[in-house]
Amino acid sequence: MEEDLDGIGCTSNVIYIDKGAKKIYVANAGDSRCTMGRAGKSVEMSKDHKPESEEELDRITKAGSTVVGGRVDGNLNLSRALGDLKHKQKDLKPEEQPITANPDTFVFDYTDDIDFIIMGCDGIWEKHSNEEMVDLIYKELATKKDLETIV
Repeated sequence: MEEDLDGIGCTSNVIYIDKGAKKIYVANAGDSRCTMGRAGKSVEMSKDHKPESEEELDRITKAGSTVVGGRVDGNLNLSRALGDLKHKQKDLKPEEQPITANPDTFVFDYTDDIDFIIMGCDGIWEKHSNEEMVDLIYKELATKKDLETIV
């Protein structure tokens, strides 16, 4: 059975910690997300790429696609992804595609008050906010004292 590989894709959320430079680099494409617990508070480290946002909607419509019911061409509920080739046109630059793989990038200072970083896919973030997840980890840390024991 031959699969339609043009319809397969995934999101990406990558973190690189450079302790020497004391920097954290984040690249994100899609609706996977990361947030950090810093000094007891939630700090957003990436943003979801949803078709309804002004920047994303502008690119999508310029490429000749539409957003129907929060979905690009009535199909994908995100606006950036790796793969999903049926949403990529040969005559457009990568950054002009209706579904682009180009990530947003962010840089944070690597400081001593960072307690943890949470990375997750939309399965987590559709049900919980950054603040809810960070609060949950801090609550667990108060009783377990060790990130490795928190599941």
